[in-house]
Amino acid sequence: MATSFAPAELRESCRSHARLLDSFIEMTRAELERQSSAFARESLSDMLDALHEDRRCYGALLDLVTVEHAA
Repeated sequence: MATSFAPAELRESCRSHARLLDSFIEMTRAELERQSSAFARESLSDMLDALHEDRRCYGALLDLVTVEHAA
């Protein structure tokens, strides 16, 4: 069953997720700089890569929704 939503709602949701991811990215970077453990640094670096990828996906989705709605 498909859920009905307005493009404006989807854009706002994408923006909210992107803002949260931006915050998580900054928190993770700060924690990475504080770590001296090689294991912890590698783990946080992997997490940072995943957060960046998620952030790119929300940015791409936001661009797609904006373009589709404008068409």
